[in-house]
Amino acid sequence: MANFILTEIEERAHGKVARLAIDNQRKLNTLNTAVIKEFAETMDRLDEDKDIAVLVITGAGNKSFIGGADINLMAGLDPESAREFITSIHMTCHKARFFHAPVIARVNGFCLGAGMELAAACDIVVAGKSASFAMPEVRVGIPSVVEAALLPKILGLNLARDLVMTGRSINAEEAYTAGLVQRLCEDEALDAATETAIEEILEGGRNAMAIQKQLCNDWENNALEDGIQMGIDAFARAYESDEPGRMMGAFINRPR
Repeated sequence: MANFILTEIEERAHGKVARLAIDNQRKLNTLNTAVIKEFAETMDRLDEDKDIAVLVITGAGNKSFIGGADINLMAGLDPESAREFITSIHMTCHKARFFHAPVIARVNGFCLGAGMELAAACDIVVAGKSASFAMPEVRVGIPSVVEAALLPKILGLNLARDLVMTGRSINAEEAYTAGLVQRLCEDEALDAATETAIEEILEGGRNAMAIQKQLCNDWENNALEDGIQMGIDAFARAYESDEPGRMMGAFINRPR
């Protein structure tokens, strides 16, 4: 049986760094049923390891992050199997969005359809300048759905409409200007830019980071007043561990 998901876990002083690569390079790392199943199983296994402080998701090779969903598979769907398949795509994104630790999308090359949705579901997107982004589903007779619902908030209403209605591509600089990409770099600096984001995350408290990620999701799914109250509750919850006292004490007593 082919292995479509490559993983690597690196032990560091402030927590583990996990890397996950989707390896379906012959088809530009597109998502089919087997890839999605293995991705889900791998994400569940990684999510159980609470010593993981940051997860990096990328595409194997240098041509594609994820080239969308497998069109050969989708061409044979019926209404029932279409519902099942697109739900599995949603769960792929959901597992990144609700992973216990911050998730970095390391975007190399094509980031299309389901790939752009997965990137949007990650916490930080780092992209090389040769990356390209598109939601081309309408060009093959289907709408952009599931985590495409995140795009209006990220890109703005009008650009999101433009992309899902025309299927046109935007380059990495356009995606950076629009807010989908947070870290833009030369292709040869992609690993270095990703490493910078990793190091910045590792400087934070792990308990605080888990609470912060949950709170970011809560902010997006609730009204402002509710989000503020959730923040008050989250702040108090942080003090259920020794992390604030320990980290603040280290800061106060740092060498001067």
